[in-house]
Amino acid sequence: MGSKFKWDMFVTSFIPLWFSIIVINIWNIIENCSNDWKREISLWDNICILSKANYFFLVSIFIIFLLVFFSMISISIFLKDKKRSENKPTGTIIKARRANKLSSEFLLAYILPMIAFDFSDLQDIALFLIYFSVLATLCIRNNNVYTNIYLEFKGYRMYTCDIECSVLDKNHIYFDSLIISLYDLTTMIDKEIQYWDFENYIYINLNEKEE
Repeated sequence: MGSKFKWDMFVTSFIPLWFSIIVINIWNIIENCSNDWKREISLWDNICILSKANYFFLVSIFIIFLLVFFSMISISIFLKDKKRSENKPTGTIIKARRANKLSSEFLLAYILPMIAFDFSDLQDIALFLIYFSVLATLCIRNNNVYTNIYLEFKGYRMYTCDIECSVLDKNHIYFDSLIISLYDLTTMIDKEIQYWDFENYIYINLNEKEE
């Protein structure tokens, strides 16, 4: 389940990229429709002809929509399940600061596809899929967590923290851990939080935010 969560996190980190690709495809569909629309035939015939001509763009939009939608649903269900768990580990925040800087890796991974690939060309789509598959494999294996727009929308923020946890009945401090939290952890120094160990040195705060 951890690997599935990493994949969903990776997919939703690139929502702006997916949205940009959808906009490009819709733009291409509109251009094709304006160029190929035939006044001498019926509306239904025009729709059928244009649907066949834009089949690739329509399928791409549908697949991207499903990919992002189910990743968002999966993340929400996963977090709810973890919050309902009765045996949540606890740790004490020793030091915390906002981790609000976009990494150069994220910017490169987002910008490069937009300038290097033509999403209306089948060959470029194939090259993009190879590029993105390699990037996904490397990021998931190396636990690279990017700024996640979906979690930001849900109110989560990322913090770099020193956290004291109990390991085999002994207290141990993990320095410079990344914690994803609904709470402002900079105001919770020396306070205890419940968490899920997303990966070594990466945690998600499971405390429910009070209204």
